[in-house]
Amino acid sequence: MVKKYDVENLFKADGDGVVELLRLQPKSAGFYAYLPSSISRALNLNKNDHNLVAFIDDSSNFTYLVVVKDSDLAEQLRPLILEKREKAEVLHRKMREQLQTQQQSEKEAEQNVAYDG
Repeated sequence: MVKKYDVENLFKADGDGVVELLRLQPKSAGFYAYLPSSISRALNLNKNDHNLVAFIDDSSNFTYLVVVKDSDLAEQLRPLILEKREKAEVLHRKMREQLQTQQQSEKEAEQNVAYDG
């Protein structure tokens, strides 16, 4: 339960009126989530809470981000996330190989044109 006096401190904006509730930074194994200390206190999180699950819904005119601390759900999703990450890595590697092959073919074609000229 969020206490009333904590809520007042959650929405302190900087000089431009920007409010930071959450910052996601990509890492090799997923994302690092930075939460301001006032948000962490309001959600009763401590520094050892590493299992946050984020849901993004952009099906309407607005984009909604729902962050939930649920260790059981995070553990259940972990195999699915790892499988998707592995598939993405394989696809990325194939695309990189195709690009290198295409670049090599173009380079060879340029060299052939130079020899013919």
